Amino acid sequence: MKKSEGYLKLIILYKTVMGVSELVFSVVLLRLLDRDLSVLVTGVADLFGLNTDGQIISYLTEQAMALGNGAVLASLMVLVTFGVLNLIESYGLHNRMRWAEWLTVIGTGALIPYEVYEIFKSFSAIKVLVLIINCLIVYFLAKHKELFKRRRT
Repeated sequence: MKKSEGYLKLIILYKTVMGVSELVFSVVLLRLLDRDLSVLVTGVADLFGLNTDGQIISYLTEQAMALGNGAVLASLMVLVTFGVLNLIESYGLHNRMRWAEWLTVIGTGALIPYEVYEIFKSFSAIKVLVLIINCLIVYFLAKHKELFKRRRT
């Protein structure tokens, strides 16, 4: 197995894990529809033995009260869309389809400016790691076109 094929398998694994994770989180969000989120935040704080009268939990409770079903539904739709897209990319990359290469490059590359914006808005090591991974994916797929099937004429 060539080194480039090993990297492609890592990309496929990454896209699969991301897609499944996003779909799992979307099911969790679906269960939060029509629920009082402030009660949920307080319950989770109690579960972990946190002071529910503290400043942080009070702030989170206020923010949860401000969220309505519209925000939860919008988040749910975004997560389902990204989850399905990641799984489609993973399937196509696994089968070495040319369209999957382009879909992954365009889909992943389109999010890079937003990821940079998010890093400048509030720095996080995880955000930087995701940005680096996505940049490497775009670079790798754009460089290694020989891994994908060509259309027959």
